[in-house]
Amino acid sequence: MSPKTVVAVERARLLEASLSRRDDPPAAVSEPQVITNAGVDEGDPPELLQPENRQHLADRTHQEATQTVGTKRDRETHAPRT
Repeated sequence: MSPKTVVAVERARLLEASLSRRDDPPAAVSEPQVITNAGVDEGDPPELLQPENRQHLADRTHQEATQTVGTKRDRETHAPRT
């Protein structure tokens, strides 16, 4: 092989090696999974929940109550004509 071919082949090998390293995903770091609303759906008493979970439960309960009131109001104002 000519010197230019040797250089080109070596350059191609280096390029291929660098590209294959980019394709490999980085090693996964094992971190503990944090679930912030644990216990909310299980019906645990609010006193046993973490503070942020208690707030989440209160917000969700308020939101559900607001939606229920809204649908009742909609039914009353849009009653079918007789």
